[in-house]
Amino acid sequence: MKKYLIAILISTFSIAFALPFAVAYEKDSTLVYDGIGSNAVTDIRQVNDSTFVFASGNGLSFSYDRGKNIYTYFGNGKSVTHGSVTGLVTLDNKIWVATAKDTMILEGSYYKDYPVGNGISYSPDMGKTWQRFSQSVDGQYDTTEAVFDGEIDALPITSRINNLTYDLAIQVTNDGDTVLWSCNFAGGTRKSYDNGETWERVVLPPDYYDELNEDTPLDFDLSPTTGALGYENNLNHRSFSVHVKGDTVVVGTANGINVSTDEGVSWVKYTAQNSAIPGNFVVDVDLDNEANVYAVCLPTQSSEARGLAVSHININGLLYWESQFVGTRLYSIEAVTPEHMFAAGEEGFWYSSDGWNWADLGNVYDDDGQLLLTEKIYSVYQDDKDTIWIGSADGLAKSGDMGGSWEIIRRVTKDFDSDIAISAYPNPFSPARMNQMGDDGYVRIFCKLPAPGRISMEVYDYSMTRVKVLALDKIVDTDETEILWNGKNGMNNVVANGVYFIKVNYDWGDGDGKQVAWTKVIVLD
Repeated sequence: MKKYLIAILISTFSIAFALPFAVAYEKDSTLVYDGIGSNAVTDIRQVNDSTFVFASGNGLSFSYDRGKNIYTYFGNGKSVTHGSVTGLVTLDNKIWVATAKDTMILEGSYYKDYPVGNGISYSPDMGKTWQRFSQSVDGQYDTTEAVFDGEIDALPITSRINNLTYDLAIQVTNDGDTVLWSCNFAGGTRKSYDNGETWERVVLPPDYYDELNEDTPLDFDLSPTTGALGYENNLNHRSFSVHVKGDTVVVGTANGINVSTDEGVSWVKYTAQNSAIPGNFVVDVDLDNEANVYAVCLPTQSSEARGLAVSHININGLLYWESQFVGTRLYSIEAVTPEHMFAAGEEGFWYSSDGWNWADLGNVYDDDGQLLLTEKIYSVYQDDKDTIWIGSADGLAKSGDMGGSWEIIRRVTKDFDSDIAISAYPNPFSPARMNQMGDDGYVRIFCKLPAPGRISMEVYDYSMTRVKVLALDKIVDTDETEILWNGKNGMNNVVANGVYFIKVNYDWGDGDGKQVAWTKVIVLD
């Protein structure tokens, strides 16, 4: 996943791609629209020197010029399957994307939301063309699985509901095969030799064995879940994260870290009980250039903890673990070398130059003083020119000087018909859950103005009683500005749930240019 859930380019772009973006990019407005898909950015990948892809909560976005211009695909059947991007991986000019959506299922007299896997979208040519494959499911009679020289019972996963892909990885084997690995909640760990069109189930150790090899008793079943069918419901078969480097494959599950050093044939499982990793719920894994394993862990019981597990090799050649960030909720780890690592989490992001000590990289401001309004950083990525990219709950940011200065990229509605207009985002807005900084959450109110001037801004409730003055005769030096509201009234109390109206008064100077614009925002707990 990176991230718990916690989401590329088309045939009409062939001229631009043929010369690795040496000519101007021709946008096809039937396939893409301007801007990042959403302000929730969960993963970042570099395709080549200038091309990047970004996983967002509203689909796949890309840039051909290192972030100067960003476009997002419509989910219109001609490109990436619609939905939030839950898995993203690249290899040379190849791109694989997993997406998911929510669906409502009637249970008794109530509807309940369930996540649904939307399958894999694959581009063999840096996004000029796309193939789309359905989410991997089993046939109802796929009730056994071969393991070494025997076989075990296996629960067939026949539905896409709760069967979504949380992570993808690419392996090039010693035989030259390209293998796509996927981690799925209900579907377990799988691999594909044809870019995601067909899949094989991967058997990991059951909950009660720490290894899977030729000597392991085959007295267990493959069962990420059980239901009413009586299968074992092995938590170690529910996988969430995967990383591959050479012959080494690492899979994080709901019951530990699984490591294979023979391309996924045999496995050793490390848990909080047998190896003292912080917790058994492993939501992200990585390997550095020396094949050290890093795993973001969450607790599955009270004796476990949040934290980062880091592997080492002792003098006998055996793997052992140390814990870092104990008690901290991390989302992802980016390990370049043992002396160059980044971690991202609920309270920010950190850098280490020695693998032991971590420096908090602090709040993110751009040159205009705009602040990244969140402490939740989902992903950190360092590209081939040492630019740091971060994906957050409040947009994308990049820095070319190790965090000394930042450029913040967000999705903001700016396409207005009138000279003066405002929009609020996120909308609906939850002060307790969105854009959290300290004890407050914030909604942004973006203003488009005819020209530089003065503005006043007020918030009204549904009865048109004024709730809060956000700005009074504020001087704006450009034709755009953004004002924040923390969802509190003039008494510094969080307002009740409901619809609130925001009014902006604009005056360009002598009183003859007065204009008014309105927008509304829904406030929810």
